[in-house]
Amino acid sequence: MNEWYAVAGFILLGIGLIDFVWSTLWVEGGTGPVTMRLSAVAWKGFRALFGRRPQMLSLAGPIILSLTVLTWIGLFWVGWTLVFASDPHSLIDTRTDTVASWGERFYFSAYALFTLGNGSIIPNGTRWEMATIATTATGMLSITLAVTYLISVLSAAAQKRAFAQNVFGMGRSAEEILSEAWNGSDFHDMDLLLHDCASQLSSLTSQHHAYPILHYYHSERIEQSGGVAVAVLDDIVSLLQFGVRSSDLINKLILKETRSSIDNYVSALGAGHPHKASQKPDAPRLTVLREQGIPVQSDEAFEQALKPSIDRRQKLLGILQMSARKWPKN
Repeated sequence: MNEWYAVAGFILLGIGLIDFVWSTLWVEGGTGPVTMRLSAVAWKGFRALFGRRPQMLSLAGPIILSLTVLTWIGLFWVGWTLVFASDPHSLIDTRTDTVASWGERFYFSAYALFTLGNGSIIPNGTRWEMATIATTATGMLSITLAVTYLISVLSAAAQKRAFAQNVFGMGRSAEEILSEAWNGSDFHDMDLLLHDCASQLSSLTSQHHAYPILHYYHSERIEQSGGVAVAVLDDIVSLLQFGVRSSDLINKLILKETRSSIDNYVSALGAGHPHKASQKPDAPRLTVLREQGIPVQSDEAFEQALKPSIDRRQKLLGILQMSARKWPKN
């Protein structure tokens, strides 16, 4: 018996099981260490090859998700193959009544892992029969949870796109949205829209925390980019919070809720992708609002009020840069 094959096999099985359970069942843990590194490397490769081609970058998420599942399968498959290879007599070929070859052990491991039953290769002895049962159990567990994981990620990706479309449905920029929302006396017409956006963003943040692979789902169209939509929302809140002259024109409670949702989004994604932009994004402009007759602060007062927000805005810009996006033009 070759103990080194057994040790190597159980190490691969342990790594695969930890990463698999970590990613699919531990909501607070985000993604497993193997999956995290694999995703980061694959995304860097996509950025290097297709950084200026949004259509190709939009394939990154599905491909990285597929690679993740294939990596789990590969770790389990090779791991069990090495375990069965540790004993030359672990498997018997019933057709020739001889011990199984390396290729037959590889075949048998996949056959048992994908719960197809036993073919012409059978385990030799109680110990290897129990190992076969464990292999099948691993396959049933991985298939069931992997399907659930795939559905959850795809559902979250669809919600990410819906959030972006909801924001951009109001307008292409913060200035345009607020100009449309001004009813001549205040901004209360957009209270319900802001509340809905804040609620969607809170849900999206939780899903990003549970499934960090969402960060690599790159939309071809900017109107479907969740990160850019958050930047537009941040500009809206900044204009309402610091640019409007009278607080009576806005709903301060909804504004606070929206700001909290944005802060939580930046905190959650910044933890998984720590990158702070070296430059600060351009501040939203008051000129458009001033031309609409909206009572706003002076440019100097607005710029001064925005200074405490520079750190958050640079972190948000860093998140956009990591996903090959730019801050929306004002």
